[in-house]
This record gives sequence, structure tokens and C-alpha cells, in this order.
Amino acid sequence: MAVLGTLPRLPNIMRDLELEEDCPGLMTTPYEIRSAKDPRYNCVSFAVGDLAHYWYDAKVRGYYWPPGTPSADTLDGWLKVFSDHGYRETEDATLEPEYEKVAIYATPEAPEHVARQKASGVWTSKMGKGHDIEHPTLVALVGAIMGKVVKIMKRKCKNGRRVLE
Repeated sequence: MAVLGTLPRLPNIMRDLELEEDCPGLMTTPYEIRSAKDPRYNCVSFAVGDLAHYWYDAKVRGYYWPPGTPSADTLDGWLKVFSDHGYRETEDATLEPEYEKVAIYATPEAPEHVARQKASGVWTSKMGKGHDIEHPTLVALVGAIMGKVVKIMKRKCKNGRRVLE
């Protein structure tokens, strides 16, 4: 039974309470933790399939940002990264089996996160230096930390395959 003034919570099965604090929508959305925490890569690198680098334009060992790309602190920078990987903007976040899609979240200040759609239609996200998770909707991550979805991009699947699937 829910206490008055609180959101009903999911059962305590493989949950990350810290993550739910950052993304309150996960408290009531079924999500699945798909990896151990791993600081070597982030959401941008996960979305493009590079699990060996943390994609950000800092001069730090293990970090990477494509040369000539606008700052990682700008939406233009993120759009160029995905454009350079063959993605183009679309308004449609629904599953199209022949396309792979990414959704870019931003606050008014900067881009904060990107999620990638799997062949099943479920979205997958690398949560900072934390877990990879799967979540059924894009709204599950909307909030003060991630912001809201500001761009959807898609590209044809290569040889019928998607990144990391």
C-alpha cells in the first residue's frame, strides 16, 4: 500500500536507488540493469558502440572527442557526432525495424544524455559512469538531471544489424 504523498514503487528487484533519485520516472517504470557499473565509457560512446572510451572533450586519459567536432557541452557537438555516424534527424521515436534510433536529452544549459533504441523497441542507456539499463519508454529518464528529449535521430541498420546487438 502506498503512503499518501509518495509515488508507488516497483519491487526491490535489481534496482538502483541512486539512479531512481536522479530519474524519478524509474521509480514507477520497469527497467532492467544490464551491466555492472563501468566508468570507462558513457552514454555517447555506448550509443555509437565504443565501450573503450569515455566520449567527452576533456584532455583526460581514456577520454575521446572527435577532432573538429563542436564542444561536448553543446547540442551541436552531439548532433555532429551522430551525424558523422550516419544518423539524421527525425520526429518519430517509434520502432522502425530497418532503422536504429537515438534520443538526445538536454536541459536548457546543455545535452545530458543519449539513449539508443534496440531491435525490440526497448531503449537502452549507459547511465554516466554507472550501469547500462534498459527502459521501455523515453519518458522514464525525463527530469531535472537528464532534461527532456530534444532530438531523435535515426540511421539505416548496417547489414540488418544494430550497434552492440
